[in-house]
Amino acid sequence: MSSTKHFRIDDETKRLAMQAAERVNLSLTELMCQRAVELADEERCHQNHEHDILLEQQITQAFERHNSDHGEYISHEEVTSHMDKLRERAQHGKL
Repeated sequence: MSSTKHFRIDDETKRLAMQAAERVNLSLTELMCQRAVELADEERCHQNHEHDILLEQQITQAFERHNSDHGEYISHEEVTSHMDKLRERAQHGKL
């Protein structure tokens, strides 16, 4: 899917931008589209980096809880039983 974006710039900026586009054998529209894609790629990297930092913080917190001996640990069987009960309640609309 694509869309159109209109924006206003002063005449001098437009003239210089058109010269820059001509220098690389592109129209101003093509060059601006390339720049928009580059900006979007930079934002994706930024957002992914923020997600990585959040994930690292959550992992660190989990290990700190584990190492502090304040965690509560239950067996696989207990988890399975608890999940089965929750699933049954959910199927009956009681969650």
